[in-house]
Amino acid sequence: MIFLIDGLNVIYKFPDLEELMYMSRLNDASRGLLLKLREYQKIKKARMRVVFDGRKEPSSGITSEKFGTIDIYYSLDYSADHLIKEFIKKDPNPRMSTVVTSDKDIQFYVNRFRAKVMTSEKFADMVNDAFKEFYDRELPEKEDDPVITDEELTFWERLFKK
Repeated sequence: MIFLIDGLNVIYKFPDLEELMYMSRLNDASRGLLLKLREYQKIKKARMRVVFDGRKEPSSGITSEKFGTIDIYYSLDYSADHLIKEFIKKDPNPRMSTVVTSDKDIQFYVNRFRAKVMTSEKFADMVNDAFKEFYDRELPEKEDDPVITDEELTFWERLFKK
């Protein structure tokens, strides 16, 4: 399965990234999204394409690049919506793609090709849940009332007396 992600649409579903957008820090928000997606990808092994509106930088003509194993596309003079629709239209097997957007026009369009659709809100929740589950499992729980043996106590007393 591959996720085809409407980048700017998803950014607003993560409060920390949304705050960066309101501070006009688009590059930081975009990078933050890519970092989150890379971490998610390590946990869930998903393939991802992220489409951003416009250009990477005002004078840049870059149309695509990689961020680790994430494919990033810039729509340049078109909208990201147009690029997402083109990806689905040209995909030999669109049923294997999940388009992540809350844009109703894109959802309606990709449904005609039998591609799966996931709202940006649901995707953000899924990513956050995966992080929570992973880190809860990875971090050992602390004991509520740890017991120290006399031998351990003696060891630490000697260590700190020096």
